[in-house]
Amino acid sequence: AVVAFFRSFGGASRQALAAQSTRDVLPALAEAGVELVCVGIGTDARAREFAAHVEFPLDRLYADPENTCYDALELKFGVRDTFFNEATPRAILARGLADDRAEDLRAALARWRPWIPPKLSQGLQQGGMIVFEGDRTLFAHADPSTGAHASLDEVLAVAVAGAKPAPSGA
Repeated sequence: AVVAFFRSFGGASRQALAAQSTRDVLPALAEAGVELVCVGIGTDARAREFAAHVEFPLDRLYADPENTCYDALELKFGVRDTFFNEATPRAILARGLADDRAEDLRAALARWRPWIPPKLSQGLQQGGMIVFEGDRTLFAHADPSTGAHASLDEVLAVAVAGAKPAPSGA
């Protein structure tokens, strides 16, 4: 299973990530028999609005209004990592230079809805991505700053490789 933790439902980069996940990640994972689950900071009602807004499958989206998952995983949190980390402009630049991802970000910005999380401090929470095989963690990425997401190509490679049975005789 792949579990993606969005910072919140309101950010344009999360809305672009959800679009990429729906278009590129979900079909590849389904073909390999791997589940995708996404968690976002916000209420159940906001999760429903978000899913409809970005055309993300609601049955794969969970709301964490109290930051319970994020706190338990000790994902990055704070002003420095949200606003003053050089990884943020680097991630935005890299996304802007990647034609396919730049288009997703432009589309998200064109329809952007800046939803505010239940608590204002939750706007300082970073996300992450984890790939599991049963109870084993195959890959874990804690976003170091805003927009510095895990490489979807790397996540797909790890998840699909983990889903394949071991060769006979191995």
